Amino acid sequence: MTRRPAMRYALTLALLLVMAFSAGAQAPRIKIGFASAMSGPAAITGEGVKWGATLAVEEINAKGGVMGRKLEAYFADNKAQPGEAVSAVRKLADVDQVDVIIGQTHSGACLGAMPVVKEIGIPMVIEACSHPKIRELSGKGRNEWTFRVALDDEIMAHTFARYIARTGVKSSSILAMNNDFGRGAAIAYEAAFKKANVKLLSTDFFDPGQPDYRPVLTRIKRAGAESILAVILASDGAPFMRQYHEVGLTQRVFSRGSLTTAEFLHQVKDNPKIGDGVIEASYWINTLDPEWDKKWTERYKVPPRVHGSLAAITLKWAVVPALEIALKKHGKADRQTIRAALEEVDVKDSPLGPIKFDANHQAWINMILIEMRDGQLKILEKLPTSPALLN
Repeated sequence: MTRRPAMRYALTLALLLVMAFSAGAQAPRIKIGFASAMSGPAAITGEGVKWGATLAVEEINAKGGVMGRKLEAYFADNKAQPGEAVSAVRKLADVDQVDVIIGQTHSGACLGAMPVVKEIGIPMVIEACSHPKIRELSGKGRNEWTFRVALDDEIMAHTFARYIARTGVKSSSILAMNNDFGRGAAIAYEAAFKKANVKLLSTDFFDPGQPDYRPVLTRIKRAGAESILAVILASDGAPFMRQYHEVGLTQRVFSRGSLTTAEFLHQVKDNPKIGDGVIEASYWINTLDPEWDKKWTERYKVPPRVHGSLAAITLKWAVVPALEIALKKHGKADRQTIRAALEEVDVKDSPLGPIKFDANHQAWINMILIEMRDGQLKILEKLPTSPALLN
């Protein structure tokens, strides 16, 4: 090779490298952090979040990303504990340097994460935590970095308690998880039952992951209530319902959590009718997005997990619209512009219903009543929600 062609070759190569570098610099990936329980008794929720987030990010990137910007997912384990949630936020914000966080799935973890999210200045969009205190602490003049798609238990309790009363129930016992989710729900339902003239005869708590519910079920049986309000997830719901029948209980079962889900039915596939008659207040069921159900089942060979699906919906229908607003208005998607853009999100019809954050950064999605019947899930009612429910 002579000197002149060699120089031409070197210049061409250098130009190509500069162009490649410039293209990469012009469109850096937007980093999305997901925090959930990846280990411990609640690890099934974190596994679902990881699966759902991975599938959703792949789906968005396959369509070109968000206004030409690809997404990149990062994960952190909060072990469903407040202290671990702080570490999870710091890992995502400081080490991975994500632009926005979706999480933390569990109410105690959410409450633990909120102060550090505010301190760092990184937006966190909550997909599932339902403790009423989150709404009280969020929004303008409070924690302006926290937003929540999920309904909280105070919002849901008043509507569900009125429904339970309309079915003729006069008394109930509460059985709830011994964590912030369960205790927050128990407080909300105690007030809601009183308002709906349903007498609360007993309240008991159980540790998530415990194998034996017979002692607490025996206490509930002695209390003599007409119904049980169970605040419980699918992983605990399977042994709970088996032992409910073993102890000989006949009370009607109402639930908050993930008892009437495909996830629960998968765990009791040897006896799918074991949960027949249970009615649950929720805001998600796998039939809301058939295309998503199909993709999930083809990929993971199990029914869609509730928390993974909620994480994906939060990404696709709350965070992505905010990213689009930030990029269109400011040409960038940093933490501050994403936070401001989340306040402008106004999605009319997501799988969960409308997503628009109020002054407390709370979205008012639909509430769904689901019944287990003949081993199948049936939507009884789909109810819009609004702040008027709390009056």
